[in-house]
Amino acid sequence: MYVLITLIAVAVVLFILTFFMNDKFADLESQVEQLSISSMQDTYQLKKKIKVLEEELLTDISNDVTPAKPKMQNHF
Repeated sequence: MYVLITLIAVAVVLFILTFFMNDKFADLESQVEQLSISSMQDTYQLKKKIKVLEEELLTDISNDVTPAKPKMQNHF
């Protein structure tokens, strides 16, 4: 009888302790989520910068290269 009461008391104490302990999986999940968000923000920033650089390069190339005018040939 004492063993059963002791086991139930220990179970209740352990059950109550689980509410006060830090959930390590929740902390890990939060860290992974923050890393994912940070990575997505960095990727977005890099893509944005690459797009700006590509546009600058395309405008520089189009300004440097002028279309050649066809030469008129005399057929006299």
